[in-house]
Amino acid sequence: MRCFRCGTEIAGDARFCGHCGQRASDPQAATVIVESEDAEALLQRIRLVFSGEYDVEREVARGGMAVVFKASEVALTRPIALKILRPDLGISVAAGERFKREAQMVASLDHPNIIPVYRVGQLGGIYHIAMKFVEGRSLDAILEAQGALPVPVALAVLRAATRGIAFAHDRDIVHRDVKGANILVDTDGRVMVSDFGVALRATDVTLTAAGTVIGTPAFMSPEQCAGRRAGPQSDQYSLGVVAFQMLAGAAPFASDTLAGMMQHHFFTPPPDIRAARDDIPQGLLEVIERTLTKDPTRRFNSTREMLGAVEAIPFPEAARLESERLLRALARGQATPRIHTGALPPLPDAPTLPVVPAYSHSRRLRPAAIGAAVVLLGGVGWWLGQAGGAQVRATPDSAATVVRDSIAPSPPSSPRPRAASPAAPVATGKLRLLTSPPNAVILLDGRRIGVGSVVDLDVPAGPRQLRVQAAGYQPWDTTFTVESGTTHILGRIVLRVPGDGG
Repeated sequence: MRCFRCGTEIAGDARFCGHCGQRASDPQAATVIVESEDAEALLQRIRLVFSGEYDVEREVARGGMAVVFKASEVALTRPIALKILRPDLGISVAAGERFKREAQMVASLDHPNIIPVYRVGQLGGIYHIAMKFVEGRSLDAILEAQGALPVPVALAVLRAATRGIAFAHDRDIVHRDVKGANILVDTDGRVMVSDFGVALRATDVTLTAAGTVIGTPAFMSPEQCAGRRAGPQSDQYSLGVVAFQMLAGAAPFASDTLAGMMQHHFFTPPPDIRAARDDIPQGLLEVIERTLTKDPTRRFNSTREMLGAVEAIPFPEAARLESERLLRALARGQATPRIHTGALPPLPDAPTLPVVPAYSHSRRLRPAAIGAAVVLLGGVGWWLGQAGGAQVRATPDSAATVVRDSIAPSPPSSPRPRAASPAAPVATGKLRLLTSPPNAVILLDGRRIGVGSVVDLDVPAGPRQLRVQAAGYQPWDTTFTVESGTTHILGRIVLRVPGDGG
């Protein structure tokens, strides 16, 4: 009998495939029922695959990309945390090789605020990382149980996490997935960061698990949402979100949808954290404000500079000792006095542009309508700092992932005479909009310029025709005039389903 997952020959009395660990079906059964791989089945599979290398005890954590087990290394008899990339992610060979290469590079990091990585590899088709097992709790679990933290505790955690991340950045290693779940506190009160540089990108996987989202949108920087390569400033933004969450008891942005979360990262200024509490030092407020800037060039030039700003915040010895005591208690799951915070200002509703039934291209959008849309989003724009736009591409799990796109100035309708001297620069403005559904195609003057969104896209000045269309929806058309040097913000354009009068 052969494994129906990987094709490996399976002995007649074997219950699992020796190569991939898949449960073997009964060859005598008239009907083969393939059960979903629940937690117990996955645990049994991991035990089988890693038998002889690790004694796997139990599952301790699970996320969108990986599952972590507590295990013991057989050869050295030491406890480890065995992190395996979920088998249902469908990782490509190239992505898997890069994952191993980056994880091996991370294994060279030696810092008291970074969890040591022991081994990295692939066995039975499963990518895994063996790292030090930390007796304690994640910051994410602490915040879920405790809520907001005292200022000295939050400052101690931020200092330690920034030290570890700055150390990695000095060696050209970017984390890419800074969040509370990746910041651990052991029972001695020490703060350590895990998973440096090994976060998967959305393009690395082909999800077979419906409804699964890769990554943590609440902590992603605007440039990560836009599909650009994460750099040190991206980790700074995520650290700012973590600091905000520790002090306010909630992340600065929340939304029921991925598209809504990305829109907040793009357009919405962070709420004033002083509405939640009034005991935050001015220096800490300035660090959070700077790290949460939409434009990465306006954050700290380096994370080492950010660390200097964090460590410059007054932190008396008595406060440091008290924070260590509280961290030890929190890591052991003990209750500590709760911090009462005020309510944060409500986030603005997702800006939308009302959609009327489709009409001809010749009909012009009233200036008042353009003005209303600009006022609706005025003051909360994000300039990406370079020419080009962004579009939203639907991923296999139906989550929207933003990728870069650009548009060259449209040629004039009449042929341009040849000239010996270079042509004068074409005057342009910028266009910014989002669509619902996120897979809607955006056409400008009949030319496709994006799918789902365009963000600060250079557009030639002058009258322009815009169409947004998607299969199963009524198209939306308008004509407007692009003014040179102006950003035209159309908000979210919501397409209607035919027959829907709402």
